[in-house]
Amino acid sequence: MTAELSQDTAKAWLERFCAEVIAAESHLNDLDSATGDGEHGSNLGQGAAAVQALLRNATFTDVQEQLSAVAMALVNSVGGASGALYGTFFLRLSDVGEGRTALDLERLRAGLGSALDGIRELGGSAPGDKTLVDAIHPAVTALQSLDTRSCGLVEALGRAAAAAEEGRDATADMVARMGRGSYVGDRSRGHVDAGATSMALLFRCLHASAEAAAA
Repeated sequence: MTAELSQDTAKAWLERFCAEVIAAESHLNDLDSATGDGEHGSNLGQGAAAVQALLRNATFTDVQEQLSAVAMALVNSVGGASGALYGTFFLRLSDVGEGRTALDLERLRAGLGSALDGIRELGGSAPGDKTLVDAIHPAVTALQSLDTRSCGLVEALGRAAAAAEEGRDATADMVARMGRGSYVGDRSRGHVDAGATSMALLFRCLHASAEAAAA
């Protein structure tokens, strides 16, 4: 049973996510065009390329340094609100990695809970507002409800990824109440949120990387 998320697995997670984001750039833009400016994929793709460049040659002493460097790469390269939100995600998650070369499930779920809090504080979004919060909130809730004494890391992250995807899909029936999407009102209903889609992808890549490391 894989008990910890090592720095190598975290790197694999980030590399997988970056590759998936770049591959999904057009799809994310299409989703965003229904309720936003149609640039979520392009903006996040720029950040993904910056993170890929960072990871290609960099070495890090601990998880905090690794994830905080990713956070700054995103903040400095991603346009729109996505850079600040994803930067906050990784910066808050990095706090639990100080002096550590791996994160156990308890620390990982504490860090992801802090990441959710940071995103909500920054963006002012709540569940049901049709934002990326609608993916990360159910994922964190799923993790926090687990008994970590009987649930391994891979299983826990699988449940979190599934919850994030369910949250993503649920945004199709929501009316946007934040950001550009709020300007179109009821016309935002019927469209899956682009931010929730990329956030669900982040959790699915986390699970897949942990699963691969355990194989």
